Amino acid sequence: MGYRYGMCFWGMPFHLSDHQTIKGMSITRFLIYFIFFIAVLAAGPLLAQLYFPESELIIPHFWTLFLTFGLLTFSIYLFAYWRMNISNRSSGQALLGSITLKLLICMIIAFIYISENNVAPAKFILNFFYLYFFHTVFEIYCLLCNLRNQKFK
Repeated sequence: MGYRYGMCFWGMPFHLSDHQTIKGMSITRFLIYFIFFIAVLAAGPLLAQLYFPESELIIPHFWTLFLTFGLLTFSIYLFAYWRMNISNRSSGQALLGSITLKLLICMIIAFIYISENNVAPAKFILNFFYLYFFHTVFEIYCLLCNLRNQKFK
């Protein structure tokens, strides 16, 4: 059919023929975004801990939770990415399944943390949902990049 569509990706033009597809976010691109995301997410609590140590805004073992959430987000994304590459029909199920699995694991982590540590409830909720909300939003954004239409017609 020979029709070509001009597109621009990060300032670099390229052309797609009718039979070419655009893949979603690759693993390499995800790793770059993930490292940048972790650095930005760690900046707030690190600055709060350094400049306001007397206010104790950060719960005990916060950085252990931070590492746990990071590893959980990374592993859940890899599993969902693998599942999405198996079949286009399973992409939506992989997204919903990964969100549900992450919620269940995070609730188990919260239960274990609360039973092991004595911490103020409001401080725990703020710290926990800071980690949970931002990691979940990042994971959903990255997975939705893979769910977008992969063919241009």
